[in-house]
Amino acid sequence: MKKYIWAFLCFALNLTVSSAQQLPVVYNQFFMNPYVYNPAYAGVEGHAVAFVTYKQQFAGVPGAPSIYNANFHVPLKGGLAVGAMAYSRQAGPYNLSSGKVSAGYLVSIDREHFFRFGMSLGAGTNTIDYDYAEPNDPAFNNLNPNTAFMIGDVGVAYHFGHFNIGVSLPKLFSYDVITNEEGFQVTPKPQDNILFKMNYRGHLNDNIAIEPHILYRYNKFLPNQYEGAVILHLLHIVWVGATYRQDAGFIGLIGAKLYEKIGIGYAYEYGSPNTASLLGPTHEIHIGYHIGTRKEHAEHVSSFIKSHRLSAEERAKQAELERQKQLQALQQSRKVAQESKEDEDALGLIAGAKTEEKPDTHWNYEQENDPVERINQFGEVERGIKFDRINEDGEKEVVFSWLPPPPPGAGEETYEIANPNEEPLIRTKPDGSKEAGIKWTRTIDGNQKETLIIWDEILTEEEADALDHNPSTAMSMENAVISIKSTPKETAPIVNEEVQEPIKEEPEETVVIQPEPETKPEETKPEVKQDPVIVQEEPEVTEVEKGDPTLTDDFRTNEELAQSNTHLEVKRGTHMLELPAGNYVVAGVFENFQNAEDLSDELFQKGYRKSNNVGYLSARGYYYVVIYQSSSLSEANAEKNRVKSKPGLSEVWVLKVND
Repeated sequence: MKKYIWAFLCFALNLTVSSAQQLPVVYNQFFMNPYVYNPAYAGVEGHAVAFVTYKQQFAGVPGAPSIYNANFHVPLKGGLAVGAMAYSRQAGPYNLSSGKVSAGYLVSIDREHFFRFGMSLGAGTNTIDYDYAEPNDPAFNNLNPNTAFMIGDVGVAYHFGHFNIGVSLPKLFSYDVITNEEGFQVTPKPQDNILFKMNYRGHLNDNIAIEPHILYRYNKFLPNQYEGAVILHLLHIVWVGATYRQDAGFIGLIGAKLYEKIGIGYAYEYGSPNTASLLGPTHEIHIGYHIGTRKEHAEHVSSFIKSHRLSAEERAKQAELERQKQLQALQQSRKVAQESKEDEDALGLIAGAKTEEKPDTHWNYEQENDPVERINQFGEVERGIKFDRINEDGEKEVVFSWLPPPPPGAGEETYEIANPNEEPLIRTKPDGSKEAGIKWTRTIDGNQKETLIIWDEILTEEEADALDHNPSTAMSMENAVISIKSTPKETAPIVNEEVQEPIKEEPEETVVIQPEPETKPEETKPEVKQDPVIVQEEPEVTEVEKGDPTLTDDFRTNEELAQSNTHLEVKRGTHMLELPAGNYVVAGVFENFQNAEDLSDELFQKGYRKSNNVGYLSARGYYYVVIYQSSSLSEANAEKNRVKSKPGLSEVWVLKVND
């Protein structure tokens, strides 16, 4: 009992002095969750996170201090963050319990430099259990058994890439944990305790990272203390490390990370060589968990659990970009190989070496005199333009590309094949049928130009004959030039592909502009009067009409959406970069991921930083640059109306994504 009483008195004296001087609690695995030392780190993980810690000090002494800590923090929109912490420390008959809430704010200097600010306020109580000690123990005489007190801390942190430095005042309020009414009282000020922390994560390669930490504790009344730790991340699954703390010796560290969501760490502290044999080692277990997915509005993230060089989202984007580059290179190589094969076939024919001719599988434009029309779901008359080919199996395939009439308010539109040298796109639907995507360039009233893909089902020769018996002339794809003039609502648009005979002048009749088909020198063609068509340079960024009809039935182009007061509504797909459910203000639409990233960077430099990101829509098959995100459709519309007057944002529109 004498040994126990001696040890307890040592601890009681240490706790009394430490509490009077307002020393912070020491955690051996602070690097997992720096929020325990500085409230400015609330929300730094980019997720909603929960951490729990258990620390048993001096395991060789009965009644030695044990510490319990549980905390939670999450980033909010607008750079805000909140957190909360509950703390308990027990040492023999002495017990301290406290809790606090924190608020933080992130300031973005640019895409690499950030400042975080945080502050916490809370309260606590300490008690003494007299039943724990022997009756009339002089060590407890004149001690106040119960005390309530206020707690609080404030801090700031600076981040540059994987480097960060933080400063905090861990004790804003003064209190005495155990007081003796006749004892010497010290009332420290907040600036009498300051904690400096600095660390950097360097990646030796994609699978190994090294992370040094330096801490310095300034105390006006007790000796200052420095601490250094080095952590080695192996395959970003296991970590090992060591810490040296002044006057406390070395600490061994080991831990593991699961699925980039859970971190479990253990620290073994032998203690000072002068007292280790008497007091025994200290054990600490620290567990962290990422709740849900990364918050899209989190502008800056620095996570110990996710220690890769790039975040999972950035790695996915990089992999997608690399996949697209490889796909483009493969398509180019196939094109070169195809051209080379055609040259070889031509040489073989000349040399008489080719004995079997393979069918020409290129698509042809079938020019007709009589229009093929249908009524679409909106009651509009659409014009069907016929294309066919002989496939690899020697079977004839036909597709009618249905062209809609001019949009309301437009007088005339002209369609022509956007890239005559490229074959139409082919895709297979879930039911096994195939569709061909014809890429058109549409000119509206001679000066509004856009590119769109119109998808229609590929038919057999028998199915096509059931729709159209008109005679046609096979021509190359570049000869498909169609002109359609608007007509009164009750009258269908009149469209002709080729004029064979003189046409009577009628105000509603339309002459379709077509280049003359190739003829032999001795042939002549009747003169055809053609309306002039103004062809402008194709815009750099256009959205074409493509996508998944199971996810949306709205295939308006980017320009049409910008001119409309109604939003685009789609269902969320399964692409790795898919935009989550929500309401967005869209500033740009791109087929190429890197182009979307470039616009996002440009908008970021202009100050659109809070919700500026790039996402994908499987419903349309494009990358979208968004500058605002909200759970409320009305808020998104209000933001669209607000920024439309800003330079370069006159074409923004609203997108709604449903789960």
